[in-house]
Amino acid sequence: MKERIIEMARSYFISVTLINVAIFVTGTLFRPEQTMGYEAFLSPLLFGFLTVIPTMILYSKKELTVRQLLCRKAIQLLLDIVIVIAVIFAGNDMNRETIIAAVGVAVSIVVVFVAVHVIEWMLERRTARELTEQLAAFQKRNGEF
Repeated sequence: MKERIIEMARSYFISVTLINVAIFVTGTLFRPEQTMGYEAFLSPLLFGFLTVIPTMILYSKKELTVRQLLCRKAIQLLLDIVIVIAVIFAGNDMNRETIIAAVGVAVSIVVVFVAVHVIEWMLERRTARELTEQLAAFQKRNGEF
């Protein structure tokens, strides 16, 4: 359970960092004239939390097949998109500008989602490599290799 919490925290902080970048890019593209107050610093924290919720819901203790994992990740991505767009655009009139902005947000969510998973994979790969090297050194020292 502790490992799961650490994994979700790592995912959260990576997401928040990338959400900041995504907000900057989409804001620059769609509303370059708009400025924001200090409360805008809270939105990446909120969106990061909202995107961790599907991770908690879709968690499985069992080892998943590749197909099951990809299916869960696709569902998680769709939930992330729906949740974030619902929060951002709740109460807005549906017009051309809103739809274009929503598509831009959806694209940025996909980019952030993929980037988070690539970064997590790279971190896990590095950890696995270090553990393998430590195990090989241990076995060599103890004559088991």
